Amino acid sequence: MTLKVSAILASAAELDALKAMVADVKDVIFFPHVGGLADLKKVIVSDVSDVVILDLPTTEEKELELIETLLQEDHELHMMLVSPDRSVEFLLRAMRAGVRQVLPAPLDPASVKQALVHVNARQRKLLSLDEDMGQVLALVGSKGGAGTTFLATNLAYALSRQGKRVAVLDFNFYFGDAGIFLGDSKSVSNTVELARKAEQLDPVLLEASMVKVSDRLHILMAPDSPEHVKYVMPSDVEKIIRMARSCYEFVVIDVPGILDPLAVKALDSADLIYLILQLNFPFVRAAKRIVDEFRELGYPNDKLRVVINRMERGEVKPEDVEKATLIKAIRTVPNSHLAVTESINQGVPILELNPRNPVSAALQAWAQELAPQSHTVAPSKHPSWWQSLRHKKAAA
Repeated sequence: MTLKVSAILASAAELDALKAMVADVKDVIFFPHVGGLADLKKVIVSDVSDVVILDLPTTEEKELELIETLLQEDHELHMMLVSPDRSVEFLLRAMRAGVRQVLPAPLDPASVKQALVHVNARQRKLLSLDEDMGQVLALVGSKGGAGTTFLATNLAYALSRQGKRVAVLDFNFYFGDAGIFLGDSKSVSNTVELARKAEQLDPVLLEASMVKVSDRLHILMAPDSPEHVKYVMPSDVEKIIRMARSCYEFVVIDVPGILDPLAVKALDSADLIYLILQLNFPFVRAAKRIVDEFRELGYPNDKLRVVINRMERGEVKPEDVEKATLIKAIRTVPNSHLAVTESINQGVPILELNPRNPVSAALQAWAQELAPQSHTVAPSKHPSWWQSLRHKKAAA
């Protein structure tokens, strides 16, 4: 796991010394900022960091109240203050505000390095608790129209046919529609409503919030309206994913291509990121840009995969994608426009509607690679809205 560390210090020289000191701390990405408390909120949002080191030369109550408010919005953030005030009263007030550590000023880079080693060890210990838990797969399009939602939902269905218990999380908070690809059942809750209950989240609440496509395949829908998305914090997204990981063998996340803090937190939590694109120049160009962003975020190459959707041979070739992204792990899904459109329109996974189609074969191979199984399991499912309508017409 990569630890993202932001430092907001008044002195550029101190920042340079700190950067040099933490350079050899394993799996740490360092974001330096010259500034102070006024920059804290902007840095938290932009860097989506695990640790923030803040220079706080004065310790007035209004400053601590501001820090406390920001930390209440992100309970997982590890906040370190650098302060000349060593009084017991100040230390207790800082801890009540949610600050994890107060380091003496002037800043000693070696003490910060030691603290980060401890934080990293704690994060790794928490991560080790997840080793026997589900695998998180994030699918993100290099640009709109890549077919990401179709692949996310149909891959999830294919994994459920491998006998796995699978959750789909629709994190397209602005008008996501993954539900219609799996039957368009009416949802009792959605990602935003569940995020706002993140402090009370447990397995019962999670499952009660999801649509049961089948006994093994559940989906957490996106909200019908994005008006309350502003209340969702990155820490809420992380809690939903962590809970889903503990309850399902696979968690498939449909992530929007706009890398805002919520999307970045989802990608941070994923074991594998599949970048979806089509074989033409605009998609490849966009893929190069987003992979550059992934590397800025510290994602290693073994976490990244490329999926070429609607694959057809033409002027742009898979080798061009590999050259642009420097990612060798490339999977292809063939083009079968009519069959895919029929699947989407009926809300029936293509593996069920047209099992002999080349797209179905590609999805089955993908699922088989992730969850090897000697034979597929017959789906135990609830009928889609389209199937229910056809049954009603037949009975009339």
